[in-house]
Amino acid sequence: MNIISYGWPIALLVVAHTIYQISAKSVPEAMDPFAAVFFNYVIAAALAFGLWMIMGQDRSLPTQLGKMNWAPVTMTMAITAVEVASVFMYKVGWNISIGSTISSIMTAIALVGVGVLIYKEVVTANQLIGIGLCIVGLVVMNR
Repeated sequence: MNIISYGWPIALLVVAHTIYQISAKSVPEAMDPFAAVFFNYVIAAALAFGLWMIMGQDRSLPTQLGKMNWAPVTMTMAITAVEVASVFMYKVGWNISIGSTISSIMTAIALVGVGVLIYKEVVTANQLIGIGLCIVGLVVMNR
């Protein structure tokens, strides 16, 4: 596996997450956060459908529905919660540079536990040091 095929998803996530946070912070103060999230999903559904029809390998809706499990449902609930929480985070006054950083660090720490407990991943000493530094960073950022 070369660096481009391995690295492009992370690069896309960084760019997309940056644009996402800027957009979440820019939702008009007068707009209802739930309406903003609703419009996000209407547009996202149309975009995802278009990409599926253009780039998808199996464009059969019944076939894909037959392959579905619990994951898309819980992912949708989680994404909705992330979006609502992000909009409210900024509406209640969090700075873009702090709120997103704190939530990302806390999520990363939680996912280390998930990785170890559910997926049997091994955490190295260097990773534990990094986690410790993240926790120290959280303390410093919240002072």
